[in-house]
Amino acid sequence: MADFFPLPVGIRDYTTAHVKRIEFISNVILDESELWGYKKILTPIFEKLDSLEVGLKQDSFYKTIKFIDPINGDVLGLRSDVTPQIARYVASNYNEESLPLRLSYVERVIRNETKDSKNKREIFQVGCELVGLNELESDLEIILLGSRILTKLGFDQQIITLNSSLFLNFAFSKLPSIRDDISLLFHKKDFDSIRKFAKDGGVPKGERTFLKNCILPLIKNRTLGSNRFPPKVRLELKKIDSLIKLLKQANPNLTVTSDLLDVKDFDYYSDITFDIAIPGINEIVLSGGRYDDLIGKYGKGIPAIGFGINILPFLKKVDHASFGIPVVAVDYTNSKDFKTIFGIREFFSSQGFVTIISKSKHKVDFDLKIKVNPNGSLKLFNKKNKQIGSFQNLSELQKEEL
Repeated sequence: MADFFPLPVGIRDYTTAHVKRIEFISNVILDESELWGYKKILTPIFEKLDSLEVGLKQDSFYKTIKFIDPINGDVLGLRSDVTPQIARYVASNYNEESLPLRLSYVERVIRNETKDSKNKREIFQVGCELVGLNELESDLEIILLGSRILTKLGFDQQIITLNSSLFLNFAFSKLPSIRDDISLLFHKKDFDSIRKFAKDGGVPKGERTFLKNCILPLIKNRTLGSNRFPPKVRLELKKIDSLIKLLKQANPNLTVTSDLLDVKDFDYYSDITFDIAIPGINEIVLSGGRYDDLIGKYGKGIPAIGFGINILPFLKKVDHASFGIPVVAVDYTNSKDFKTIFGIREFFSSQGFVTIISKSKHKVDFDLKIKVNPNGSLKLFNKKNKQIGSFQNLSELQKEEL
């Protein structure tokens, strides 16, 4: 059948099966975060462009889809990232006396990607933000919460990688003539090209020396001497070491490592950043970090750390048997006794079951089917359509404990 109304590039419909999975995963994440004290908020799907621009670097800003407000001519943008909205929300609605805040959200973001847009233009994102604390304990809390959520979704094997935007910014400040090139090479993990820069006579001597003494050892997984760095960077490196030890103590099954050359897509991160990967899923499923300066750009200098989870990679990985509520089908093909038919529906619905009234010719996926006979008796069938029981009437069924 011809598609007369094609959707925009990178945008798709989601079937009832997809929605069931998305809602299940979202609810698991929100339920677990609520147990840790995080409360859900909602942010607008679009805002004035100048508000979004405050929290995004130029490359990310280009990903924002822009349009004109027909009411007043303002330039608006669809959100391409939730964190700047969280920063604006906190700065606009809270003061220091109400801190700390533990916030969660479920949002869809649209990114005007120019590469691989079919897969990455629309993202279902769930996240948690811890606002108002700048302590090792708060970093540990947010990372452990993310790990716990993934465990709840059935993924015990996790690889947590800690990074540092503070270290990267320091490194880039020492490499001014090749900053953009080095940033791209870090992002691509093109270590051979980085080694060539360290030998390139066209690169200033001081920058080549920094590459040899501080970057090449990291490529070889060697420990850096902290005396090479300013106090703030040294403190950051010690903090990462402490977090690795604490995370392993909290859960010995976790694989925890660091990668100081990992470049993030968003430049609002101020120091500690982190990712969690899952074997078998070919992309990072959870990422986050500390953004202590971002809320200050909206008027209030408040520290914060958080993470976002992209739901879509989980859709084919989470155990399907865990989804949703059991479904009971009431088959009334051979009965016109609607008092009994709707009585069965009320009985199961009142106990939290999804109950669908249908005929045998209708296609219904069920966990339990109840066939109503002309004399009012009932037959029960399992999901394989094998009879597993019977009752003389509705009253007898209602006495049964489920």
